[in-house]
This record gives sequence, C-alpha cells and structure tokens, in this order.
Amino acid sequence: MGQEDMFCDDPTPGDLIEIFHIGYKDWAIYVGDGEFPSFGSSKMFTFLSRNVVVAKDPLEEVTWGCLYRVNNFLDHQYRPQPVDKILSSAKKMIGDQKTHQVLSKNSENFVTDLRYGLPRCKLSCQDPQPGDLIAISRVAYKHWAIYMGNGNVVHLNKSEFEAGSITSVFSNRAIVKYSHLEDVLHGCSWKVNNKLDETYLPLPVDKIIQRAKTMINKIVQYSLIEGNCEHFVNDLRYGVSRSQQVEHALMEGAKAAGAVLSAVVDSIRPKPVTA
Repeated sequence: MGQEDMFCDDPTPGDLIEIFHIGYKDWAIYVGDGEFPSFGSSKMFTFLSRNVVVAKDPLEEVTWGCLYRVNNFLDHQYRPQPVDKILSSAKKMIGDQKTHQVLSKNSENFVTDLRYGLPRCKLSCQDPQPGDLIAISRVAYKHWAIYMGNGNVVHLNKSEFEAGSITSVFSNRAIVKYSHLEDVLHGCSWKVNNKLDETYLPLPVDKIIQRAKTMINKIVQYSLIEGNCEHFVNDLRYGVSRSQQVEHALMEGAKAAGAVLSAVVDSIRPKPVTA
C-alpha cells in the first residue's frame, strides 16, 4: 500500500477512518459538517486516550499529522446501518464518558458498533467464538484459557496459592477462574488456537460452555506434566486431556538425554590401539 493510498480527501458521512499513529491505530467515524467536507472543517468522533470522552473534533486534531484512510472493512460482511441512524447515534453520544479496554472497548469497537450495530476489532488478532481455545504467550511458556463469550474466559489460576508468578508454575493446586480476557493477558500476546481440531472432534459448543461453567471456582489438582492449563482446556473442548507443549518438552528432553548418553558411551568406548 503506497502512501498516496493512505490518504482520502473525500470521506462521506458514516465512513470509518483508520488513523496510523506510531505503534498503534486509532479509529474515528466521519460525520461531515452539513456540506462537502474539507480538512479544515471536517468533524469526527473519536477516542483519544484511556480516560475517554466521546468528542467531535476537526480532522487534523484527530490525526495529529499521521497517515489515515477511509476503511469500511466490514461492509462485505455486515450491512451498514442507514447513514442518518449512524449520525444520530453518534451525536447523542457527544460528551459521554466511556471505559476504555484494549480488547473490547476501544475506538475500533466504538466506531464499528455505530456503523454496523456490532462492535468488532481487528486489534484482537481474531474474533474468538465461545468454546475456542486461547493460547497466551508468556515468557518461556504458554498459558491457556477457553473463551466463554463477551470477552470472558475460563482458565486455571495458581497465583492464589503461591506468592509469585514463577513459583506458581510449580504449585500442585489451582483454582478455576472466570475472568475477562484482558485481565488474564497481563500485556502478553494471544491467539485462538484450536489446533487439535485436526485430530479430535470438538464437543458441541453448548456442552463445552456448560462443562466450563460447572468448574468455575473449583480447586483442582495441578501438575505441570499431567494436569496443567493446556490439559484442562483440551479436556473441556475435546474430552481429551493433552498438553502438546509438555509432549514437545519431553521429546526434546529425551533427545538431549540420548545425545548425552551417546557422548558418554563414546567417551568410555575402548579406542583401537595404534602402532
């Protein structure tokens, strides 16, 4: 995409505007000014910070000189609401204070909800569905959760039994928690990962969710090798308790042990006598 494609001089009322700040994207919805819009008089609604207020601002004040483009990226998937309804809904929200959350209550959710009546966000990498497995990339390992809908997950939490997050990995007890996904991430990246769907048939979604709900707030035995968070969510989704990260670690450990043993055998093997 060239720089010339990132600018659009002629947004129309109801269009979504994607703004490319350094390190992140902000979103706004164009409401026009009653006439043909120009850079000097264009008006938009946008979230500008974590302590957010719905504001109507000139285009240049929202973009801060950054590149931007019209991006109605969900028009192929959802029918936009009538323009007059979009503008009416937006105008009613001017001055409202909003709670900002990176994954579920951000500027992209805000403007897509106005245009389509459905909050959607590309920032989340994917749009998880109830019953999906969520892999969260921690330092040196992955934490796993199962998505319940409305931004919430069920997962194993060991930190209530151990003081530190590192020592909690080795705890033999965990509690099943129902949490907002953002509260579980702690700033880490994540993705939907139903990779065992190729091996096992997932249980019906309603059964997955029901099984997960019956486990909430229960204390369970935890074992890094035989009963960790990945075992837990795979059992809920497939009825099969497996942890591929443990299997991989054990396989790599066996390879390393074999290499060490081979080196030891070679070191004690009698050497041929040379003349």
